[in-house]
Amino acid sequence: MAIPAIRLLTFEEAVAEAEKKRHVLLGNGFSRACRNDIFAYDALFKRADFTKLPYAQQAFTALGTTDFEVVMDALRKAATLVALYEPTNSALAKLFQDEADALREVLASAIAQNHPDHPAEIASERYAACRRFLNNFNTVYTLNYDLLLYWAIMQDEVGQELGVTDDGFRTPDDHKATYVTWDVQ
Repeated sequence: MAIPAIRLLTFEEAVAEAEKKRHVLLGNGFSRACRNDIFAYDALFKRADFTKLPYAQQAFTALGTTDFEVVMDALRKAATLVALYEPTNSALAKLFQDEADALREVLASAIAQNHPDHPAEIASERYAACRRFLNNFNTVYTLNYDLLLYWAIMQDEVGQELGVTDDGFRTPDDHKATYVTWDVQ
């Protein structure tokens, strides 16, 4: 019995066939599509300050990558395996986990240092293209540390209408939330 040929759908065809509730999860590719020169892992790696994490910096070389997520994942897995293979060496397992956590902060700092200072540093045509893309989805989630999605949503003047937006951040009734610091006046 012959296996039928599979035809890949174009992006537009996939969107047309999707349910009415379409969702998208954005990662670093979203930022790289806008400004690859500053959001590519190579650029972030060059900007990163590894002075407090010399072993983590060497892990990039050992793993042959500049992808922070690959190294953080490897460190977390190493912590799990050390705890399994050497249960008496909890200090080493903790070191791997602490390095992974600290590396996340190094990445966030590198992104902040490379990040454009003002929304006007991004061409309005890029915002319009981003908004056209976002309009294909009912719900947008992001894993990014940068402000590009927020800036794109706020760019009403670029001529591309954007559906209803809600970032979900609002002061809870009791004014207590561990995930955000509220500016109480």
